[in-house]
Amino acid sequence: MEYVLYALAALAAVFAVIVLVCVIRACKVKSSPSDKKPAIGWTKDEEDKYAYKLSEMVKVSTVSKKKGEDYSDFLVLQSVMEKLYPNIFSKLEKHDFEGNILRVWRGKNPSKGAILLMGHQDVVPAAEKEWTRDPFSGEIADGCIHGRGAMDCKSTLSAEWSAVEELIEEGFQPEEDVWLFSSVNEENSGGGAIDAAKWFKEQGIRLNAVLDEGGAVIGNVFPGLSKPCAAIGIVEKGFCNLKFVAKGKGGHSSTPPKNTPIARLAMFMAEVEKTDPFKRELVSPIPEMFESIAGHLIFPLRLVMANLWLFKGLLAKVLPMFSPMAGAFVRTTCAFTMAQGSEAPNVIPDEAYVICNIRPSVHQRAEESIEVLKNIAKKYDIETEILLSRDPSNVSSPESEEFSYLKKCIGEAIPDVVTIPYLMTGGTDCRQFELVCDNCLRFTPTRLTPEQLAAMHAANESIGVSALAEAVKFYKYYIQNR
Repeated sequence: MEYVLYALAALAAVFAVIVLVCVIRACKVKSSPSDKKPAIGWTKDEEDKYAYKLSEMVKVSTVSKKKGEDYSDFLVLQSVMEKLYPNIFSKLEKHDFEGNILRVWRGKNPSKGAILLMGHQDVVPAAEKEWTRDPFSGEIADGCIHGRGAMDCKSTLSAEWSAVEELIEEGFQPEEDVWLFSSVNEENSGGGAIDAAKWFKEQGIRLNAVLDEGGAVIGNVFPGLSKPCAAIGIVEKGFCNLKFVAKGKGGHSSTPPKNTPIARLAMFMAEVEKTDPFKRELVSPIPEMFESIAGHLIFPLRLVMANLWLFKGLLAKVLPMFSPMAGAFVRTTCAFTMAQGSEAPNVIPDEAYVICNIRPSVHQRAEESIEVLKNIAKKYDIETEILLSRDPSNVSSPESEEFSYLKKCIGEAIPDVVTIPYLMTGGTDCRQFELVCDNCLRFTPTRLTPEQLAAMHAANESIGVSALAEAVKFYKYYIQNR
């Protein structure tokens, strides 16, 4: 009995030490001050000027093109841009190809290397009947610029170019080369960025940093966090399309056999949905993201986020319960998106299929994630066909000088936000430039409301006039202070 008491006392002591360590670590985490004056500012006239430029660009419908398709719409856009940004068109070296824009602003010191600023020209289609305004009107109303591409991604393109245009007007010359790239087919994962990255490699050009669309300045990111977050994407999840085919004996629906192709596909999909079979882990940049916000949370949440060494496993299990986005941070996701059976309601098909899109996680890459689904499909005598498979991108280090510099610029120019590293669940052109850059950063310095974020690729896309002006001034600050 005495040994049992000693053991219980030892366990209690260990528990007390763990609790004490957790509390101390939580108390040591401090929030950054938010009363700092922003290093940037702008006038109402400047707001109007930037809004006009973006509005003119939105008015040109530039729906994404595949490589080799007619891109004359993009040439119309570029003729508009030439009037809006005359210095860029007249003073920067031109290396455009197949509608894709590639320009370079030469720096004073070639030994300093180069950076690349990106924002694509293309947009996704817009179903006009779902919009309250003409999606290509570029209307400026209620403090916003409205239309397809206003947020994704002509605002980024316009803000970057407005910043460079103004700096040229002011007689500024950067230390390093500043490249500008804008593709015509980002939305369909086309070849523009691939070809551009290959060209950089062939020319022997290494980039210090790539800054592309990605995270933005967003509020209500996490329960208990009152400040908006400036989310810098440092990695993208993978992308796979899989086709699952079930075969069997077809016939008339009046005398159905058991386990028809569609029934087996249904059982397969039900198992995947019910079991959620992918590994759940907290890997970079999710721990770093939580550590970045820890100091701004109420104490119980801070206690957890400041002690991921203890709570990491628990968080990985419970996060998917909070929201689909939280779940996407910790595991591969799978969405069944298309299906085909017979062409008549009273015919049992001899073959049916479903297609799913999966986004492989950093810790369970494409091959392993696909194998998980293949093994489940085999149980129902279903064949798996890989239509497209792409692994996650490399992880750009949140400890790098370039990440630190971007974070510093955000802290000085937009001081009321918390800067966090971020996992991109979608894809961008940025990943293609891993060929020539170790610091592929995905951040657009625009403030987005939840409604604006929800309108991406949907109806009623818009961006705030003041948010656009802030983005222009941020890009100027980022370039000037390198």
